[in-house]
Amino acid sequence: MKKRIFTILFLIACWTSYQDLTSGSLPAAGTTEAANSQPAAQETAAVPYLRVTVSPGDTLLSITERASSRQPDISQVIRDFSTLNPSVNPNHLKIGETYAFPVYPSNP
Repeated sequence: MKKRIFTILFLIACWTSYQDLTSGSLPAAGTTEAANSQPAAQETAAVPYLRVTVSPGDTLLSITERASSRQPDISQVIRDFSTLNPSVNPNHLKIGETYAFPVYPSNP
């Protein structure tokens, strides 16, 4: 009976590891931000932003740091992201979805 339980637990661990690796929890190799971003042309907002399609491994902070020339405070990033995307939870970005991410120039 113990062998069956351990076998089932082992299979569950293998399956969850496979799902985790294939669902995009790790950064994808060879993806470029240039292919996933579009300039914010003809749209106005209180905060300058860039529309980016989320890739596997991306987070709110990682995308904002890549797009900005300075590192803002995380609470400011979350507040600005929520302003730009009112119906989106910043902690639960979906892979393949396009969101407006705040951009912070070097001179505020």
